[in-house]
Amino acid sequence: MPLYEFYCQSCHMLFIFRSPRVDTESVPPCPRCNADLKREVSAFSYIMRGKNDSGMNEDAEVKNRMDQVVAKMTDRMQALADDESDPREAVSVLRAMAEAGGVQFKPDVMEAMARIDSGEDPEKIDQMFGEVFDTENPFSENEDDSELKNVDWWRRLHDPQRDPEWHDWP
Repeated sequence: MPLYEFYCQSCHMLFIFRSPRVDTESVPPCPRCNADLKREVSAFSYIMRGKNDSGMNEDAEVKNRMDQVVAKMTDRMQALADDESDPREAVSVLRAMAEAGGVQFKPDVMEAMARIDSGEDPEKIDQMFGEVFDTENPFSENEDDSELKNVDWWRRLHDPQRDPEWHDWP
């Protein structure tokens, strides 16, 4: 019985579906939110066939580029965990990551970052912009579908959850 793996962007979750037949065209809806799913190449499929879905190439390139940036910045990011770290260094790291990912911050986030860069008291900035920093997605969102990459990029830094249940697919 074939197994297929699908990703739900809305839920940021991977789902496995069992199918009674081979079906490389149709896509089931998300079992949690009923949104459209995106077919993924499962590790099992890749190992067994040694193939990659051509639609995955661009996403893989973006993820690879982000992985390289994160790897290069690991030391800088680890230094930020220190309570005595310079908030301006945190701003610098965030800007470098956004630039590498080709995304832009929301205007409020950019203002808060500029204030940190200018040397304002970080605690005062946190009081003024606390909600801005607590958001799941600090990147700008436009109605243009191409700008959805901002959310996607942010989520790629956090691996999706895997649904432990296997779903039957008619």
